[in-house]
Amino acid sequence: MKHLKWSTQNTKLAKTDTISFNLPAIEACPMAGICASVCYATQGAYRYPKVKAAREFNFKLAKDNPELFEVYLLRDLKATRKRSIRIHDSGDFFSQRYLDSWFLAARSFPDKQFYCYTKSLHLDWSLKPHNFVMVQSFGGKMDAAIDITKPNARIFATDEDRIKAGYQDGNKDDTLAQRGEILIGLVYHGGRNLTTVQKDVFK
Repeated sequence: MKHLKWSTQNTKLAKTDTISFNLPAIEACPMAGICASVCYATQGAYRYPKVKAAREFNFKLAKDNPELFEVYLLRDLKATRKRSIRIHDSGDFFSQRYLDSWFLAARSFPDKQFYCYTKSLHLDWSLKPHNFVMVQSFGGKMDAAIDITKPNARIFATDEDRIKAGYQDGNKDDTLAQRGEILIGLVYHGGRNLTTVQKDVFK
Protein backbone atom coordinates (compact mmCIF):
# COMPACT_ATOMS: atom_id res chain seq x y z
CA MET A 1 0.00 0.00 0.00
CA LYS A 2 1.45 3.36 -1.02
CA HIS A 3 1.63 6.31 1.33
CA LEU A 4 2.63 9.93 1.10
CA LYS A 5 6.14 10.79 2.23
CA TRP A 6 6.13 12.35 5.71
CA SER A 7 8.98 13.72 7.80
CA THR A 8 9.64 13.37 11.53
CA GLN A 9 13.39 14.02 11.46
CA ASN A 10 13.34 17.81 11.82
CA THR A 11 14.72 18.57 15.31
CA LYS A 12 12.34 21.49 15.85
CA LEU A 13 9.34 19.31 15.08
CA ALA A 14 10.53 16.51 17.34
CA LYS A 15 10.29 18.86 20.30
CA THR A 16 6.54 19.22 19.80
CA ASP A 17 5.77 15.68 18.58
CA THR A 18 4.89 17.00 15.13
CA ILE A 19 4.88 15.33 11.73
CA SER A 20 5.42 17.35 8.56
CA PHE A 21 4.45 17.09 4.92
CA ASN A 22 6.76 18.64 2.33
CA LEU A 23 7.17 19.58 -1.30
CA PRO A 24 10.23 20.65 -3.30
CA ALA A 25 11.62 24.07 -2.41
CA ILE A 26 11.31 26.82 -5.06
CA GLU A 27 9.63 24.54 -7.64
CA ALA A 28 6.52 24.34 -5.45
CA CYS A 29 6.77 27.92 -4.13
CA PRO A 30 4.91 30.15 -6.62
CA MET A 31 5.17 33.29 -4.49
CA ALA A 32 8.83 32.95 -3.52
CA GLY A 33 10.77 36.20 -3.70
CA ILE A 34 14.16 37.13 -2.31
CA CYS A 35 13.87 34.18 0.05
CA ALA A 36 14.61 31.86 -2.88
CA SER A 37 18.22 33.04 -3.12
CA VAL A 38 19.08 31.82 0.40
CA CYS A 39 16.39 29.18 0.98
CA TYR A 40 17.57 26.76 3.69
CA ALA A 41 15.51 23.99 2.07
CA THR A 42 17.88 23.96 -0.92
CA GLN A 43 20.92 23.33 1.28
CA GLY A 44 22.41 20.65 3.49
CA ALA A 45 20.39 17.50 4.09
CA TYR A 46 17.61 18.76 1.82
CA ARG A 47 19.89 17.96 -1.14
CA TYR A 48 20.16 14.26 -0.28
CA PRO A 49 18.67 12.12 -3.07
CA LYS A 50 16.16 10.35 -0.79
CA VAL A 51 14.97 13.64 0.69
CA LYS A 52 14.56 15.23 -2.75
CA ALA A 53 12.80 12.15 -4.13
CA ALA A 54 10.25 12.12 -1.29
CA ARG A 55 9.30 15.75 -1.89
CA GLU A 56 9.11 15.21 -5.65
CA PHE A 57 6.81 12.22 -5.11
CA ASN A 58 4.44 14.30 -2.97
CA PHE A 59 4.44 17.18 -5.45
CA LYS A 60 3.79 15.05 -8.51
CA LEU A 61 0.87 13.24 -6.89
CA ALA A 62 -0.71 16.41 -5.49
CA LYS A 63 -0.32 18.25 -8.78
CA ASP A 64 -1.21 15.50 -11.27
CA ASN A 65 -3.82 13.50 -9.35
CA PRO A 66 -5.39 15.64 -6.60
CA GLU A 67 -8.22 13.18 -6.01
CA LEU A 68 -5.80 10.33 -5.27
CA PHE A 69 -3.67 12.70 -3.20
CA GLU A 70 -6.69 13.38 -0.97
CA VAL A 71 -7.32 9.66 -0.55
CA TYR A 72 -3.71 9.11 0.56
CA LEU A 73 -3.75 12.22 2.75
CA LEU A 74 -6.87 11.28 4.69
CA ARG A 75 -5.78 7.66 5.04
CA ASP A 76 -2.34 8.62 6.36
CA LEU A 77 -3.72 11.16 8.81
CA LYS A 78 -6.16 8.60 10.14
CA ALA A 79 -3.28 6.18 10.74
CA THR A 80 -0.87 8.54 12.51
CA ARG A 81 -0.97 9.12 16.24
CA LYS A 82 0.57 12.57 15.78
CA ARG A 83 -1.83 15.36 16.68
CA SER A 84 0.26 18.21 15.28
CA ILE A 85 0.73 18.50 11.53
CA ARG A 86 3.08 21.02 9.95
CA ILE A 87 2.30 21.60 6.31
CA HIS A 88 5.63 22.31 4.60
CA ASP A 89 9.05 22.91 5.98
CA SER A 90 9.83 23.13 2.28
CA GLY A 91 7.44 24.02 -0.52
CA ASP A 92 4.18 25.98 -0.33
CA PHE A 93 0.57 25.96 -1.49
CA PHE A 94 0.96 25.95 -5.25
CA SER A 95 -2.75 26.00 -6.19
CA GLN A 96 -6.20 26.57 -4.74
CA ARG A 97 -7.08 22.94 -5.35
CA TYR A 98 -4.12 21.82 -3.27
CA LEU A 99 -4.92 24.25 -0.45
CA ASP A 100 -8.53 23.06 -0.43
CA SER A 101 -7.31 19.49 0.03
CA TRP A 102 -5.63 20.56 3.26
CA PHE A 103 -8.76 22.39 4.39
CA LEU A 104 -10.63 19.12 3.84
CA ALA A 105 -8.04 17.26 5.90
CA ALA A 106 -8.31 19.71 8.79
CA ARG A 107 -12.10 19.51 8.79
CA SER A 108 -11.91 15.71 8.68
CA PHE A 109 -9.66 15.57 11.77
CA PRO A 110 -10.83 18.28 14.18
CA ASP A 111 -8.82 16.69 16.98
CA LYS A 112 -5.56 17.39 15.13
CA GLN A 113 -3.82 20.73 14.77
CA PHE A 114 -2.61 21.89 11.38
CA TYR A 115 -0.29 24.84 10.83
CA CYS A 116 1.87 26.37 8.14
CA TYR A 117 4.09 29.25 7.15
CA THR A 118 3.07 30.53 3.72
CA LYS A 119 3.71 33.17 1.09
CA SER A 120 0.73 32.01 -1.02
CA LEU A 121 -1.49 34.92 -0.03
CA HIS A 122 -2.94 35.11 -3.55
CA LEU A 123 -5.13 32.10 -2.73
CA ASP A 124 -8.54 32.13 -1.01
CA TRP A 125 -8.10 31.43 2.71
CA SER A 126 -11.65 32.34 3.72
CA LEU A 127 -12.69 28.72 4.37
CA LYS A 128 -9.73 27.93 6.62
CA PRO A 129 -10.93 25.62 9.44
CA HIS A 130 -10.55 26.63 13.10
CA ASN A 131 -7.84 24.00 13.72
CA PHE A 132 -5.66 25.33 10.90
CA VAL A 133 -3.17 28.09 11.79
CA MET A 134 -1.78 30.13 8.90
CA VAL A 135 1.35 32.21 9.49
CA GLN A 136 2.05 34.78 6.76
CA SER A 137 5.68 34.72 5.74
CA PHE A 138 7.70 37.71 4.58
CA GLY A 139 10.27 37.44 1.79
CA GLY A 140 7.94 36.68 -1.11
CA LYS A 141 6.04 38.43 -3.89
CA MET A 142 3.01 39.14 -1.68
CA ASP A 143 4.67 41.03 1.19
CA ALA A 144 2.48 44.09 0.59
CA ALA A 145 -0.62 41.97 1.29
CA ILE A 146 0.56 40.75 4.71
CA ASP A 147 -1.63 41.80 7.64
CA ILE A 148 0.80 42.38 10.51
CA THR A 149 -2.05 42.27 13.04
CA LYS A 150 -2.33 38.56 12.28
CA PRO A 151 0.29 35.79 12.62
CA ASN A 152 3.32 36.64 10.51
CA ALA A 153 6.96 35.60 10.36
CA ARG A 154 10.11 37.39 9.27
CA ILE A 155 13.64 36.17 8.66
CA PHE A 156 16.33 38.22 10.38
CA ALA A 157 20.07 38.35 9.81
CA THR A 158 20.79 38.37 13.56
CA ASP A 159 19.05 37.96 16.90
CA GLU A 160 19.81 41.61 17.58
CA ASP A 161 17.77 42.61 14.52
CA ARG A 162 14.92 40.32 15.61
CA ILE A 163 14.77 41.73 19.12
CA LYS A 164 14.95 45.32 17.84
CA ALA A 165 11.96 44.66 15.57
CA GLY A 166 9.91 43.21 18.45
CA TYR A 167 9.61 39.67 17.10
CA GLN A 168 9.61 36.57 19.31
CA ASP A 169 12.21 33.83 18.86
CA GLY A 170 10.83 31.15 16.56
CA ASN A 171 14.07 29.27 16.03
CA LYS A 172 13.90 27.01 19.09
CA ASP A 173 10.72 25.14 18.19
CA ASP A 174 7.37 25.63 16.46
CA THR A 175 5.20 26.40 19.48
CA LEU A 176 4.77 30.07 18.48
CA ALA A 177 3.42 29.08 15.08
CA GLN A 178 1.23 26.36 16.55
CA ARG A 179 -0.32 28.88 18.95
CA GLY A 180 -0.80 31.46 16.21
CA GLU A 181 1.40 34.12 17.81
CA ILE A 182 1.45 37.42 15.92
CA LEU A 183 5.16 38.20 15.53
CA ILE A 184 7.49 35.25 14.88
CA GLY A 185 11.15 35.91 14.16
CA LEU A 186 13.42 33.38 12.48
CA VAL A 187 17.14 34.11 12.41
CA TYR A 188 18.78 32.94 9.18
CA HIS A 189 20.78 29.76 9.73
CA GLY A 190 21.53 28.59 6.21
CA GLY A 191 24.98 27.84 4.86
CA ARG A 192 25.04 30.70 2.36
CA ASN A 193 26.28 34.14 3.32
CA LEU A 194 23.71 36.89 3.14
CA THR A 195 24.50 39.68 0.70
CA THR A 196 24.20 43.32 1.72
CA VAL A 197 20.83 43.52 -0.07
CA GLN A 198 19.53 40.43 1.70
CA LYS A 199 20.69 41.70 5.08
CA ASP A 200 18.78 44.91 4.43
CA VAL A 201 15.63 42.90 3.69
CA PHE A 202 16.02 40.41 6.52
CA LYS A 203 16.03 42.87 9.40
